[in-house]
Amino acid sequence: MKIRSRSQNRRGVLFLLLVFMLAILIFGAGCTERQRKNLKHFKSDIIGLKRRVTLYDCNGKVIRSWQGRFKIEVQGAYISFIDDKGKDIKISGTVVVEEL
Repeated sequence: MKIRSRSQNRRGVLFLLLVFMLAILIFGAGCTERQRKNLKHFKSDIIGLKRRVTLYDCNGKVIRSWQGRFKIEVQGAYISFIDDKGKDIKISGTVVVEEL
């Protein structure tokens, strides 16, 4: 039985890592817009996305703005999210959601 040296093991691990990164790069470049959107939804569901939510009045003045990692749910005529302090926010009206 032949024993491999540490440098040979490192080369093998580096080679596998390079092949894995190349596969991810090729897969990522070949994703369709639909696949990218599904991946973004998955990320939003798991950890939330960094966003800014701004509520405006009928004249276009800012009433309130929230910023943080949110998973936003549309529920009928309003949106719902939990802010960084753990407070459940439900708002309706003219709302702009920006991904940061």
